[in-house]
Amino acid sequence: MQDIYRTQNDIMSLAGEKEGEPVPGGQDIHIGLLFSLTGTTSVTERGQYQSALLAIRQINENGGVLGRKLIPITEDIASDPILSAAKAEKLIHTHHVAAIIGLYTSVCRKLTIPVLEKYNKLLFYPTLYEGEELSPYVYYCGPVPNQQLETFIPWIFDHIGKSVYLVGSDYVYPRETNKHIRRLVKLHGGTIAGEQYVALGAQRFQQILREITAVKPNVVFSTLVGESVIAFYQQFYGTRLNIPIASAITAETEIQAMGIKYAVGHYTSFPYFSSIRTKRNSEFRSLYNETYGTQTISAVMESAYYSVWLLAEGIRRARSTDTDEIREALRDIEFEAPQGCIRVDPKNQHLWLQSRIGRVNANGEFDIVWESNGLIPPIPFYNDEKENPALLRSDSASAPIHVLRTAQDQYKPLIDAIKNMTKYFPYRFGIFNAEGLTLAVFRHDVTDTPELPPFLSPGIKANHALIGHSGISLALMGRSEAVVRGSEHEREELKDWITIGIPIQRKSGRFYGVLGVFIDDCSLSPDTITTLSRALKQLLECAVGIVEEQGKKAEVDRLFVGAINAIPEGYISVANNEVLVKNQLASDWLADDPNLLPFLRSYLSSVQDHQFMTRFSRDQHVFEIKGQKIGEVYHIFIRKMRILSRKSQKNQVELVGSNVLFLKNIQLAELAAQADANVLLLGESGTGKELFARFIHNASPRRNKPFIAVNCAGLPRDLVSAELFGYEDGAFTGAKRGGRPGKFELANGGTLFLDEIGDMPIDQQAILLRVLQEKEVVRVGSGTPIPVDVRIISATNKRLAQEIAYNGSFRSDLYFRLNVFTIELVPLRLRKDDIPELARHFLTEFSEATGTPEKSLSEEATRVLMQYGWPGNVRELRNALERAFYVAGNEPLITLDHLPDYLRTDDTFQLISPEFEPKMPQAVQANVLSQDEIESIDSGVQGRRDEQLVQRDARLLRNVESIRLQYAQDERLEIERALMMYKGNISRTARELGISRTTLYRKLRDYKLI
Repeated sequence: MQDIYRTQNDIMSLAGEKEGEPVPGGQDIHIGLLFSLTGTTSVTERGQYQSALLAIRQINENGGVLGRKLIPITEDIASDPILSAAKAEKLIHTHHVAAIIGLYTSVCRKLTIPVLEKYNKLLFYPTLYEGEELSPYVYYCGPVPNQQLETFIPWIFDHIGKSVYLVGSDYVYPRETNKHIRRLVKLHGGTIAGEQYVALGAQRFQQILREITAVKPNVVFSTLVGESVIAFYQQFYGTRLNIPIASAITAETEIQAMGIKYAVGHYTSFPYFSSIRTKRNSEFRSLYNETYGTQTISAVMESAYYSVWLLAEGIRRARSTDTDEIREALRDIEFEAPQGCIRVDPKNQHLWLQSRIGRVNANGEFDIVWESNGLIPPIPFYNDEKENPALLRSDSASAPIHVLRTAQDQYKPLIDAIKNMTKYFPYRFGIFNAEGLTLAVFRHDVTDTPELPPFLSPGIKANHALIGHSGISLALMGRSEAVVRGSEHEREELKDWITIGIPIQRKSGRFYGVLGVFIDDCSLSPDTITTLSRALKQLLECAVGIVEEQGKKAEVDRLFVGAINAIPEGYISVANNEVLVKNQLASDWLADDPNLLPFLRSYLSSVQDHQFMTRFSRDQHVFEIKGQKIGEVYHIFIRKMRILSRKSQKNQVELVGSNVLFLKNIQLAELAAQADANVLLLGESGTGKELFARFIHNASPRRNKPFIAVNCAGLPRDLVSAELFGYEDGAFTGAKRGGRPGKFELANGGTLFLDEIGDMPIDQQAILLRVLQEKEVVRVGSGTPIPVDVRIISATNKRLAQEIAYNGSFRSDLYFRLNVFTIELVPLRLRKDDIPELARHFLTEFSEATGTPEKSLSEEATRVLMQYGWPGNVRELRNALERAFYVAGNEPLITLDHLPDYLRTDDTFQLISPEFEPKMPQAVQANVLSQDEIESIDSGVQGRRDEQLVQRDARLLRNVESIRLQYAQDERLEIERALMMYKGNISRTARELGISRTTLYRKLRDYKLI
């Protein structure tokens, strides 16, 4: 037995007696450590990470590997599966690691395997998992279900009972593991009392615990992971149920994290417990305690520890960090781990392990109540067929003929190419798709050779369960070349053959299946077989390349046409003023309006940025154009926006306007709709805050759920909690019989719009903050929390930052909770070019509502509307037009006489003349949404007060008093801006304004800012 461990007393160089000299180019060896050091599964993975570091330190302190030190390179995936592949690629591509040790959940492992395949690197996976996988790029160092459950479930039935309730986290491992449990429960005559899954990191189990209490199973089997384990055991303890919990995943680390008293009496099955009394384990525990100050060690921590030693031994034996050489060097290694003797299976890169069952004692350790007599071999592919030997040997179990024909038609170009390229080889061949279905069996020579067994006929699924250990089954499972000779086969029918399985794929490309080669001469030398395999592999790569190239253009064209026709908008691509591609919708519009394409060409000639957006009117419709320039090609999306009437559905929202600043508001709203973050809408009264809120809701994934609007300023102060959070029967005088749900409950799953949030009473803000943090409400008169899933959109016309800083009327913590995604709506005075379009929209709406002919505006009336300042914004414009519409009576044209008198005579609101508006670039005037120009405009808008102070024409103001009032207003705004810039620092604010501290204090008092 090869002992690859060394203690401080008996350490020998891992390089061996005469292998200590460094290999050529003997720089340090980088080893990737890929664990979750934060997030829900860090409870478990941090211990694995520490164990791996301990092993690396031991190896380095005693000479390293082949005279080279191991350098750990760590990446934290933060319990986020999406990060696992990216972090693995960073370790390989950027840090050039020799191999990776780590990962905990199955979904992380599965997402990372394509990266390992791409770079031909190994992962040493130190965690138990559900099986049903065999990648040549992974060494599976933890147990599979047959090494835990095959003995654990029968033991439970013999010693506890046969009624089982299953609870697990909702991802791959728990669901696949419970499939095995259900099979074993059925096999041994038990029953499943219930089965529930919760999201990763879930903390609330009241409903599940009530169900367990009701059904009273003999045992609860948990496949929960991370922080959910802690919460469940603690809450289960509170039920006082005299039912044990069994688990194949809860270990010493979770017990210490939850508190020992919550785990006492519960059961777990693992190959390793820290309470094992062996010399090797005593040394391991002592060293771990010396390093980290604790002897709390779990099975997955031990697995991470010996995974490092396993990798080091592979490098030592191979005398190289080459992946293929390490893999070959690790075949059939046997060594002593803290759990006892373990062994690498030569066929499937899993480990032969011990099996033990432990019961938690009062010290937080496991009393071992059962253990295996020896090592248990891994069976990664274990399904219901294992229970039916007759099915395993059934040669007639074939796919339906239509399934075979469909698969053969799909693979026909590839089958023909392979047959053509193998025509000079005198062997029998079989082509199997990725699922193992036999598509074709053929030979090119006419010599008499034995026939293949019937179970290798077309239509038969040649999986491992059917044909046993063979080159074909191994290649299908591992997606790599495999050779099995004569007596190595499990089935008698194949013992006179050499079977070779060669993946049908290009390097790092799609896996199509396997080419099986059947040779009836078992005396062929290994060198001959290797040469044959390499030649066929190159031919297969060539065949796949030819077929893929032939099919690529047709497939791309078909997919592209289907994709662009599925777009609910018109799509056109233009290059050099010529249309390259257009979908059906765009084709219809271009056919209906011959002038549309020339207009688009003219518009594109003025586009200066790579991304653009505009709107234009044609024939009573507004068209919205969005696009992007990639290289020399313009990709244009066109949306026809029908002017909606009151007869339209209520949840339809049309944001009318083409002004560049308004379009930017729309772009931000579209971005906000795709995120699920809280949104804060800022804007003056009448700018359409509720309209934007509805637009965001309708464009979000919550569109089919409720949209509930609440005006916080209109809620009675004493009833704010009752309105928002609901109340129970008899909660207060006048409460509705039976109680009433609040707005949060009514909006569950959807969006709650809190208008005028700045007017909410300060005491109620604290309650709202708690609801947003805890995602649950408590009705007035009740103590029971009700979970809610609500997206908050709030709006105000107040400056909340000033309310916090100066008035103390708004909580800063609530402000930051609401202010995740802010949109400041542009007032009408800064988008006056939209007034004609808005006027047409409103007049059409009034005509449809009254059933009367449409009216239009005279040029003189339009000019007056354009000159007015609109302090009430779009709401004021709509009201003015509605009055004019009715005053005009049956007249088709609205003139100056029909407008309200104040629009015709009063210019006190016209503080900014159109000639003094910030000058917009020519491209903006053409409605081209250039990013650089938007930023320029934003800067101009922010500085408009300074420009107005210098350029404002005094003739627009009635008298000196108006000038004085306007100057005071501008000065107050300038002081507020400086205070916000310097976070209330009086000295720095005074220097910025060029006045003394005394003068600043006086002005603050004059303007009631202190």
